[in-house]
Amino acid sequence: MRFRKLNYFITVAEELHFGRAAARLHIAQPPLSQQIKAIEDELGAVLFERSSQKVSLTPAGEAFLPQARALLQTWEKIQEQVRSVANGTAGNLSLGFVWAAGTPHFSKGIAQFKQDNPSVTLNLEEMTTTHALDALRTEKIDLAMVFLNPLMDITDLEHQNYETQQHLLALPENHALAQKERVPLSDLHQLPFISFVRQAHPSLYDQIMHALHTAGVEPNIVQIARLTQTTRTLVAAGVGVALVPESTQFDQREGLTYRPIDGVLPELDIHFVWRKNSLTPLMERLITHLQTQVPK
Repeated sequence: MRFRKLNYFITVAEELHFGRAAARLHIAQPPLSQQIKAIEDELGAVLFERSSQKVSLTPAGEAFLPQARALLQTWEKIQEQVRSVANGTAGNLSLGFVWAAGTPHFSKGIAQFKQDNPSVTLNLEEMTTTHALDALRTEKIDLAMVFLNPLMDITDLEHQNYETQQHLLALPENHALAQKERVPLSDLHQLPFISFVRQAHPSLYDQIMHALHTAGVEPNIVQIARLTQTTRTLVAAGVGVALVPESTQFDQREGLTYRPIDGVLPELDIHFVWRKNSLTPLMERLITHLQTQVPK
């Protein structure tokens, strides 16, 4: 039974007059009568008692009316949900992102998107580049925000730039280098150095080490930290210095300071990445929204 027929039945049941119902539906009365007869034939039950003076619901019609209203409401809700998913204003989306993406403008962008799209469920999880790309390829997440560079093989994926960050030097606030406005890269030679785990961002790690060696810097790695929070804690405790994305400075910590670096280090290009042919309207809307939040 077409849902339009349900609306015909409900309108006649509310008006109890075929002429008024036809006028309300903007159709002629004979076709309306034919549609009601078709519904009755399909159900195998008479829904209306008709006479020259009045139209009334039969017991079968009275039983069918609330069911018809419920069916029509369900159909209208389904249509609304489908349209919302189609235009990206509803649905579920899982996003894996590297810690460097956790800037104030990222947080503000996510909060605003959730406020503007209450029918969207965002599942957010901090991941390393390696973890996020693996999760993307195995369809555990829909979208990733990771470090990318030309040396990485992502020919099986699609991507779009989010933002580019520079490296900063994180060091204890009482460190001698903290007295400088900018720290030459060569000053890091043989300093106690805290590094991130290579497996987390292998290509980026290799680029950083190559840049240090090219500058004649042999880092004295005294600690490897799996989490950026651990890196900051160790630097503040005076264990060593560390190269960190500029977004790290937004998380202020007592005993810790940051300085720009004079020297050639790889830029930190953060990209949105997704599986080929999997870009949905919801993903497009989120990507566009977050890109507009990045300071120019």
